[in-house]
Amino acid sequence: MGRNTGHGKISKKVESFPKIFIDKENDFAAIKIAKGIEHKSYKKDGFIFCEDKAGRVIEIQVLNLSKLPELLKKAS
Repeated sequence: MGRNTGHGKISKKVESFPKIFIDKENDFAAIKIAKGIEHKSYKKDGFIFCEDKAGRVIEIQVLNLSKLPELLKKAS
């Protein structure tokens, strides 16, 4: 239910996370774990981590989805 202001109704749209995007054709996956705009990204152990301006990780990307089991063994 939204609130009313002099300019109209304000929506209380709530986004749920994580959001998972998989593109098997391009062997790619992304997991959006928080709302935000990417400020910086870096690669670590076959994954790309995207951070917002405050340094919080907001998204994790897997560029070689078919090699995910191998990457997970390597990361642990």
